[in-house]
Amino acid sequence: MKKEKKQASFTAIGSSSLLVVFLVLCLTTFAILSLSSAKSDYSFSERMAEHKSNYYEASSHAEDILADIDRLLEQTYKSGPMDRQAYLDALSLAFITSSSTPCSFSTQSGEPVISYQVQVDDRQSLFVELKVTDPSESPNYYEILTWKTSPSGQWESDDTLNLMPMT
Repeated sequence: MKKEKKQASFTAIGSSSLLVVFLVLCLTTFAILSLSSAKSDYSFSERMAEHKSNYYEASSHAEDILADIDRLLEQTYKSGPMDRQAYLDALSLAFITSSSTPCSFSTQSGEPVISYQVQVDDRQSLFVELKVTDPSESPNYYEILTWKTSPSGQWESDDTLNLMPMT
């Protein structure tokens, strides 16, 4: 007598095929999520590199302006012997007549302060404030009070919530 061969049931073949299809879908989903995350990280790093490059370019320009200010302070101090008030008056006149340094000279709480801004990008500026020191009492002509980025424009909040269109 011949033994009948058992046929593999449909569910045995179907379940392994379903498992393979499920694994392929899972791997595809994880690959797409990984690719999306990598693209997001890459675009973020490009934006960050551009921002850093703009900042360092603005900082370099601010350093150039600071070197011009330092030369102007030195020339004014070495122009002749004078007391503190005469030195400050000469500085005020020097900053008014000088067109190479785009800065303002003012007095804040009795101390002379030089301030200027350098544009970083369309949204930020580098703000610099210097306190003029007395060279007879200090080894420097100035002291840096502020060197920071600040927003260029006015910030406007948007408090509206469009949850449902009103008709």
